[in-house]
Amino acid sequence: MLALLLSLHTLGRSLAMASAERLAVPECVSRAGGWAGGGSAREHGGVSPGVGTEVREALERVLPVLRRAIANATQASGPEGLRAALSEVFRLVEEAWGMPAVGRDVAKVLCDVIRLEGGLDLLLNLLYTAELETKCQAGKLLEQILVAENRDRIARIGLGVILNLAKERDVPQLAQSISGILEHMFKHSEETCFQLISDGGLDTILYWCRWTDPAVLRHCAMALANCAMYGGQANQRLMIEKKAAEWLFPLAFSKDDELIRLHACLAITVLATNKEIEKEVERSGTLALVEPFIASLDPEQFAREMLGSSDNIQGRTAQDLQRLVPLLDSSRLEAQCIAAFYLCTEAAIKARQKKTQIFSEIGATQSLKRIVCYSTSSTTSALAKKVLRMIGEEVPRRILPTVPNWKSCEVQTWLQQIGFNKYCQRFLDHQVDGDILLRLTEQELQKDLGMDSSITRKRFFRELTELKTFANYSTCDRSNLADWLGGIDPKFRQYTYNLLTCGINRNFLHRVTEQQLQEDCHIHTGFHRVRILTAARETLHSPITLQTTSNGTDVFISYRRSTGSQLARQVLQGTEKPRGKEGNVVRQQMKPLLMVLSPLATSLLKVHLQLHGFSVFIDVEKLEAGKFEDKLIQSVLSARNFVLVLSPNALDKCMEDPECKDWVHKEIVTALNSGKNIVPVTDHFEWPDPETLPKDMRAVLKFNGIMWSHEYQEATIDKIIRFLQGRSSRDSSAGSENGLDCLHSLGQS
Repeated sequence: MLALLLSLHTLGRSLAMASAERLAVPECVSRAGGWAGGGSAREHGGVSPGVGTEVREALERVLPVLRRAIANATQASGPEGLRAALSEVFRLVEEAWGMPAVGRDVAKVLCDVIRLEGGLDLLLNLLYTAELETKCQAGKLLEQILVAENRDRIARIGLGVILNLAKERDVPQLAQSISGILEHMFKHSEETCFQLISDGGLDTILYWCRWTDPAVLRHCAMALANCAMYGGQANQRLMIEKKAAEWLFPLAFSKDDELIRLHACLAITVLATNKEIEKEVERSGTLALVEPFIASLDPEQFAREMLGSSDNIQGRTAQDLQRLVPLLDSSRLEAQCIAAFYLCTEAAIKARQKKTQIFSEIGATQSLKRIVCYSTSSTTSALAKKVLRMIGEEVPRRILPTVPNWKSCEVQTWLQQIGFNKYCQRFLDHQVDGDILLRLTEQELQKDLGMDSSITRKRFFRELTELKTFANYSTCDRSNLADWLGGIDPKFRQYTYNLLTCGINRNFLHRVTEQQLQEDCHIHTGFHRVRILTAARETLHSPITLQTTSNGTDVFISYRRSTGSQLARQVLQGTEKPRGKEGNVVRQQMKPLLMVLSPLATSLLKVHLQLHGFSVFIDVEKLEAGKFEDKLIQSVLSARNFVLVLSPNALDKCMEDPECKDWVHKEIVTALNSGKNIVPVTDHFEWPDPETLPKDMRAVLKFNGIMWSHEYQEATIDKIIRFLQGRSSRDSSAGSENGLDCLHSLGQS
């Protein structure tokens, strides 16, 4: 008896200690055998009379088998019988999701029955109390049944269980299912997203972003996309604070699975549409990957691959797709591009299911037509046309953007396209051209053109405002006033022609009064007038300069495009944000730096350096138009450190460049002549015979180098950081790691 009491006391102490780290779990989950299912499915025993014949037949065949399997699971006497029952339930649900036309309807009923029969609470209890093998089986099944009502149940009573399991992030057997469950739960609500972020769920997803398991990475990418789309602006800000934008970069470069890349790009694009965090998202470098990636894909082939996958065969729900419509209407081309692509793949799936009406129901059809008419991106416009054809909608003709130069016939075409055919003759009789169209007033529309209905006039001005917003004014806008207005707010481009016809350009705008904007320029919204004048005066007092500091940037990145991707992939997997005093030391001691890498290596190393407190400058992103060579050389001269990443054959072009025309050659010579701290970083790189290199760059071989170690990535990263904290890497001694006399010793670095 005494031994039993001591055992109970020890167990109680262990549970008390664990509770300090584990989140609270409701009693209905933690007690054995307590299945608070919210009502038995037997109360709803039959199949609903409203379902179609094919769905009814499938349910009548599957439901009895499912109920027996659930009963076997709840009454199992041992772990083997329990796992066998769970496996049977999983098989039935998986087969239901795989039915081509009615799978979603059948699977939805099965998921509801599992909840109502107590199976959902059983799974939560097993995830809380069972041994690892059973936990894995329960997690795998739970991931498959998280339809909306089941997500509600988890959010009410089971979120603590999931978050406790997420803390065990180094258990590979659980990672696939838990990452999948988190992916679904980020769709639940803004409140649930906030709880998941606050209690470590997002941290776990970001931790798993450095793994190599494609299934886990796919769940991570989709979880981040869901958090961005469903979490709201406050949670998007938290994502930025936790460096989610930077960690999306390796996912967007994943070569294992294009779904990973697609959802990483979707996540970063949604974040970029939040104006409050737009600049931070742009600085991550991930956003620049979106359009090139989408342009490289074939949406129909992508849809076929999705149809061949049991996880994606049903496509997305109407509620999911509706979240993409604001992206179609966004002023960001990346947002329009990825939304059009996603809808294009979904159109192929919905056409097979004969559910194309969903696109009209969610309001996507008009947005797609607008893109065809006005988009400046040929990729986005082509995708929008494909969607419209697949769903049986008429594809409009592209509208010529130079509206101020339109003739009467082009105005006629536009009227027909927006559905105002009735008024075509009136407009033609009055010879309304592009210039007059852009200056039409409501009074002229009513009295001269016979548009008597005030509602009809509102519809017309809605279309005209959209035309003004997307019009190209380059033939009459010498000061680029349109883009300046669009920089304040995209919809302010509608006022461009009003200002130009009054003789106002960017240089004169700060002298204009609010009354003049209202009476002469017909800007009737007071708040818009205030914002325009405030921006004009801020520009006057804060002129734009090409350089923000006299010391140059912390990090300048230039690169050879054809080499270095493998090294770059490894860099970020070993990257963690420095904490505490170490992070402060890095920020205090950081110095301007210049790097020469490939595109992938450049951007991944950029993320790595940003996480350590360095600001980064990339030539293709930041160099303005003009004398590119002069500005590039000046940027090299303004940096103190020059990091040269050498992957296979990186110097081959330099060998055949005696006139120093190759950019990498030119940058190395500039760095040598200006006394920069040069740090070579090599990965599977063989140093060439010095005699094959031009004389003006041979001195680069006299600098200590760092060989990238795939086994000891963190140590390699630490060493790079130490080299950038002010220590010269020049070493003319025989111990140099990459000196001409000791090339074979590089492997020890």
